[in-house]
Amino acid sequence: MSLEVELRYRGFKIAKTPTADYSFDLVAAKDDEVLAIKFIEGFDKESIRKYADDLRRLAFSLDLVPLMVSKENLPEDSLVTYKGIPSLSQETFEKVVKGIETPFVYFSRGGVYVKIRGDRVRKYRRERRMSLGELSNKLGVTRRMIYEYEVGRSDATLEVACKLIEIFGDDVIDRLILKNIKEYFVAQSKEIEKDDVLLDKVTDPLLRRLLNKLIELGFINRIFEKAPFQLAATETSTKKRKILVKLGEDKEEEHTTIQVAKLCRSDVVLLGGNKLRFYGDNLTEIFSDNIKNENINIENIRKQKF
Repeated sequence: MSLEVELRYRGFKIAKTPTADYSFDLVAAKDDEVLAIKFIEGFDKESIRKYADDLRRLAFSLDLVPLMVSKENLPEDSLVTYKGIPSLSQETFEKVVKGIETPFVYFSRGGVYVKIRGDRVRKYRRERRMSLGELSNKLGVTRRMIYEYEVGRSDATLEVACKLIEIFGDDVIDRLILKNIKEYFVAQSKEIEKDDVLLDKVTDPLLRRLLNKLIELGFINRIFEKAPFQLAATETSTKKRKILVKLGEDKEEEHTTIQVAKLCRSDVVLLGGNKLRFYGDNLTEIFSDNIKNENINIENIRKQKF
């Protein structure tokens, strides 16, 4: 069974890109779990560098989990990151989708680590009336490190994780599941997030005016180089409104953009020829001032089927 079929079988809705040239091959959504997945043959920097930045921008813009899934060159039952993108072997990803839980083991610059459930460590230590000093002696780490484990600011090496399991059981180890992968990505992205907007790459006059309007309204805007759409805008207020902007008249890209928007609960603006089409609510009011003096047809396609 292919991974796409497995995802559908597990209740995920799927939006696929028309070719493999984009930074993601499909978006999968189930309830509040939304993934953007790029399948690659082998995990090497040259093959994934061209996708990683766009995939990260997509995650920030649409509040989803970016994943790279590789057929080769990744260790089993563990997670690797490159430029902040969580990456799994194909077999490991299949286990995650099927709900087969394994310990959350990940590779970092400092070595191999295991995510610890700090609240459980503290709970079981106190139930056994064990002091920080006593546990630190058993684990061979400092009292300060025990405190870091318990408050969730540090994870354990493989050696320390094995000792924790011997003392308290495997309930103190986190599992490699989608919810935890997203939390890990968000925590890591705080360290690497930078100005990814690439606004200087916008040359189309109408797109530039719409972009300026979005900036004026307080949206965070990101430009994409390898996606079916060119722009994603995220509202910074509590409404968290999201808008995808597609330039050009490629029907397959339009279809993919709208399908992705549906899964991510986003609105869409389609710019092509002398037409400006909306898939969403109140978008005409947002952009009308930018186009009122131009020979551009405006159409709301919210009720159309795609």
